[in-house]
Amino acid sequence: MVAERYDIESDPDGTFSVIDVMTGLPHEICGLLLESMPFWLVLDLVGFLNDMDRQRKRPH
Repeated sequence: MVAERYDIESDPDGTFSVIDVMTGLPHEICGLLLESMPFWLVLDLVGFLNDMDRQRKRPH
């Protein structure tokens, strides 16, 4: 199984961030950092981003 690129990290204020495990930093899309969000939203985003990353890496 391939390691997932994106993961969830809890923030000190009780919110959550989407972390790029390759950099250890919050993931950024179009200048928007995916941080300080509710868990349900981060969970959906991590699933979506990891699905997209797997499809991009899949041989054609």
